[in-house]
This record gives sequence, C-alpha cells and structure tokens, in this order.
Amino acid sequence: MRTSPELQEMHARIDKDISRHISRTRRLLRQPSSSQQDLGVQECAELVAKMYEEVGCDKVEIVKTKGNPIVYGECKGDSDRTLLGYFMYDTMPFNEPGWEHPAMGAKIVDKDLTAGKVKALVNRGADNTKGPLAAFLNSVEACNKSVGRPPVDLVLVAEGEEELGSPNLPAYVKKDKKRLSKADACYFPYFSQDSDGKAKFCLGVKGVVYFELKSSGKSWGRGPQEFAIHSGQKAWVDSPTWRLIDALGTLTEDNGNKILVEGFYDKVAPPSKEDEELIAKLAERFDPRAYKAVMKVKRFTLPEDHPEALIKHYVFGTTLNIDGIWGGYTEKGSKTVLPHEATCKIDIRLVPNQEKDEMMPLVRKHLDSHGYQDIEMKEIDTGYDCCRASVKEPVVQSMLASYRAFGHDPEIWPTSGGAVPFYVFNKTLGLPFTMGCIGHSGLAHSPNEYMVVEGNKRVAGLAEAEKFMVHFMHGFGHSG
Repeated sequence: MRTSPELQEMHARIDKDISRHISRTRRLLRQPSSSQQDLGVQECAELVAKMYEEVGCDKVEIVKTKGNPIVYGECKGDSDRTLLGYFMYDTMPFNEPGWEHPAMGAKIVDKDLTAGKVKALVNRGADNTKGPLAAFLNSVEACNKSVGRPPVDLVLVAEGEEELGSPNLPAYVKKDKKRLSKADACYFPYFSQDSDGKAKFCLGVKGVVYFELKSSGKSWGRGPQEFAIHSGQKAWVDSPTWRLIDALGTLTEDNGNKILVEGFYDKVAPPSKEDEELIAKLAERFDPRAYKAVMKVKRFTLPEDHPEALIKHYVFGTTLNIDGIWGGYTEKGSKTVLPHEATCKIDIRLVPNQEKDEMMPLVRKHLDSHGYQDIEMKEIDTGYDCCRASVKEPVVQSMLASYRAFGHDPEIWPTSGGAVPFYVFNKTLGLPFTMGCIGHSGLAHSPNEYMVVEGNKRVAGLAEAEKFMVHFMHGFGHSG
C-alpha cells in the first residue's frame, strides 16, 4: 500500500505504541458498563472522558441527560471537514453462563478462526462496541503524537444507553444541534471482517422496537389473582401462562417466520434496482459456513442453495422475535405451581418505510381484535428507525477506498441485520453516515465475546485496524 509521508508517520506511531494501545483497550473493557443493570456506567463515562483527554482532545465534557451521561469531545484536525464519531460505552450484562474465560478479565487467548490462528481479547464489549471505540481513540492519539493533529476535525459523541434503545440521545442531539451540525458526516467504528477474513460493508441499519407482553390473572379476571397456587388446582382454574402462549400464537406462524399482525408488512419497501444489483453480487460470493460457524447454528430458515433469496430475506426481512419468556418457578428442582402471571420480551426489526412509532399500536390492535385486551403491553426501549446511506456519499466512498487500500474488496450489503441510532444524526442533523473498519470480532450479546488483537495474513489485528481508521480519516479529510 502506497501512502503519503504523513500517513507513514502516523502508521509507524501505531506500530511503536501498539502494546500500550492494547493495554488501553483492556482497561476500557475491564470497566463494567452494563446499562441494563445500571452497573458501572457513570464510572465508565468518566473513564471515556479521561481517555479523550489522554489521546489529545482539545475539549472534553461529560454531559448530563435524564439517564446516563454522554461524553462529548473535540479534536482539531488538518482539514476543513469535520467527522462526527458516534460511539456507545455501555454493554449488555455479562452474568450469563457459558463464559470460558472471565467475562470482565480482558484475557488474551489463542483462538482458531476459519482464517487460521489469532490472538483474541475476550471480554464483554470487545465486539459491541467498546473494542472499536478504544481502537478509534488509539488511532487519534497516534495522529496527535506523530504529526500533531488528526487528518480531519473531530467531534466525538459517546452515549451510555444504546443497549436501552438510546432514549435520551434524540433530545441531546436536538439540544446540542448547533455544535454538532458543524460535522459533515458521521462515523461508527466496528470490526467488519468475518472469521475467514472477508470484509463486509453495510450501507445502513435496520430499526428496532422492544417491548414486553404480560398476562396476569388480575388483568384477565381468571386464574390466580395475586400469587402462584398449587398446580393441582389447574383442573379447575385457568392459567395466565397458557393465556400468554395462546396470545403469542396468534402473532405468527411457522416458528415466527410469518407475521400475522394485520398491517405489519403494509409499508415495507421493496428493494431498489441498486439493492437488487448489490444482492446479486453478494450471492456470487456468499459462503454461509462462516456465518453459521460464528453463531454456532446448523441451518438457516431458507435453503442455502438459493443465496440470493436468503440474503434478500436477511437484509429486507422484518421480524418479530421473542427475546425471553418467563413465569412461575424456574429454579433448580421442582415446585408444582400454577403461576398468576407470565411475561415475555419481544423485539421487532424494521426495514425501509416501516416506522417505529407505528409498530406497537399494530400489535396492540391485533391482540385486542383477537380477544386479548387483557394482555398488558409495555415499551422497554424507545427504539430506532431504519436508516440508509447512499454509496455515492463522499464519506462512504472514503471508507470503500480505505478497504481497497488495505487489500480488501468488501462485500457491500444494503442493510445490516442490527440496529444503531444513526437516524438521530441523519434526520436531525442531515448527516450522511458510514460504519466499518478491518479487523474481526464476534459473539456480541453472547458468552465469550471477543476481538482479534493479533491477526494473521487474512484477518487484521488491532494495529492494522487502527491504521485503517487513520487512512479513512485522511481520505475523508482530504478528498474532493
């Protein structure tokens, strides 16, 4: 890869400091920040602010919200362009079973990928997304310590409520609109190589809605009213748990793969001509084995010998998923009871033209029309709308140029299966956005979440990922 002398200096600095960069990454990961449990979030915000200062930010603020704080930073760069870096410093809980290494130990272990042996850092947040946050800050420091400034002006926004649906981010962006509007584009760093080293680039994200459904004897007027009773009473007493199961059974069929809620699919936009072309190219290169290997699943819902249909369904398929369901006795051993209530958590993934504020009312109307007016419904996350960027945007072109400069011809996916609140910056500030970086990580929301720190010829390690970020910033700041 041919680079300018300035880029060479910044890249050399990364190589020189990589051990310290790994240490900084481990320090951030070891700090708990589970927003679901309200565990260590304030302390993590303070640590992120300290790291902003360490890497050379000119201005750092911890901004109070109605919930968890937002960490704001500015760093003057060598360009007329400004890049808004969006990050999340909160994580999912880490107390689930199945961890082979301490969930908050930030242990570096040998790991076998499809692409070969690497060294990986195992910790909650390594993939989603404190690992990429640390890598970006490391890259900013390398710029400041080598040539005195980043290649582009930076505005940094790190929130601590993404795993709660970013309930206070929209209000913050509106309130701080004047300061944030000086940005020309938004960037969200994440490691985008899969386990065989193939790079994947996404032009957008799905939206999401998250809520609870609850059945109770008190609301229903049947079954136990205030507490669980002996299961022998089921012979003549109704079950709120079966009531919930029956209600859920009306929402979908075919193991949840066909949604029966009236109006659910009405606004779903069909793929555009550009989308169809991208999907056709993806199908030529698609290898389902790498995806199944990371998730440890045996098959997909559609046949793998029709990759174009499978990809289209993944990218443009809206879903209604049960995230958890519980009621009554769930501990070890037996306790024969008839529960007085049962609850489940549901998320809906939104595709283009679906709107988050319309989905819960559709489910409510469906339940009511099927005789389940007693099923209680509670919003858990405020949710995100779907958001897309054009491949023609300068910031997207800069990202693609960096992939190619590092020897990758990335798969270009119209939409990711996940959700990130880009819509806040896109709709409120009018900013185009991009996301990505070379490097590999995996098992977000799962035990043994990891990121590669020492890669091989096919999968980038942390140093190469940081060099990529510097190259991307330089390209965006000096293109056009």
